Amino acid sequence: MTSQLSLCAQEIRKNDHDHFLCGLFAPQDRQNDFFAIQFFYTETLRIRDAVSEAQLGLIRLQWWRDLVDGIYSGQRSTEAENGTHQEFAQTLARGTIDQALFDRYFNARSFDMEDRPHDDLAALLRYCEATGGLIAQIKEAAIGYKPHEAALKIGTANAICYIIRTLAHQSRIARSKLPLSLIKKHNLDMNGFYKFESSPELKNIVKELVDEMERLIAQARTEGATPNAVLLNTVSLEDYLKRLKKVDYDPFNPHIGQGRLSKQIKLAFKAWRNRY
Repeated sequence: MTSQLSLCAQEIRKNDHDHFLCGLFAPQDRQNDFFAIQFFYTETLRIRDAVSEAQLGLIRLQWWRDLVDGIYSGQRSTEAENGTHQEFAQTLARGTIDQALFDRYFNARSFDMEDRPHDDLAALLRYCEATGGLIAQIKEAAIGYKPHEAALKIGTANAICYIIRTLAHQSRIARSKLPLSLIKKHNLDMNGFYKFESSPELKNIVKELVDEMERLIAQARTEGATPNAVLLNTVSLEDYLKRLKKVDYDPFNPHIGQGRLSKQIKLAFKAWRNRY
């Protein structure tokens, strides 16, 4: 099967199994486009963690911005790119994605290089919408759907989920993404957090973030969107939330698990019933 997958699909299968499964439910002639956009998102999402200095991260982000601008302006040829970058460029060259979505995405993603948390929950939600939310709409356009408000909300919830799931990593590198207002509200001891210490205060913050995720998913389901591979991400999101609640919202708990088999079954069932 691997030999039949695009290079981007192989990378997503290896590093992001949940979205790989979702991508398999995209129209067959657009699956490569789904995986190309997801690859782009994964690469830009991890830029700050991949560099030693924020300035180097800005340079990498600018490289991606130049690639996107070059393809849209016609100044860069898809044939001039190699491997996964060529597959991404070919997806852009189809002309189904509004470049303005990428412009907004890059502007929001650059915040990662500032090495500081958001001031409050509202600011965090705006950031998650402009990153995870927009990339969900970009993927919808890539696979032949009109970008929908439901995708924006589910993508925003996915970005919040990523922040929760990476709290252990944030603890290790002493760079928190938790909003300052929630830290203050729940009186979280950041010294303890950076020592990988769980606490009732941390769990209360996580619960607030979970509440926001559930609100966004519930709202997305009232939008009346046509179910598609992008919206099926609700399956993995809700599966993670279920397992997180079982460990009392402790993001450091090693027993949260992955739940791969159950997610595959739920995903197939949702797709069969044409729901998300």
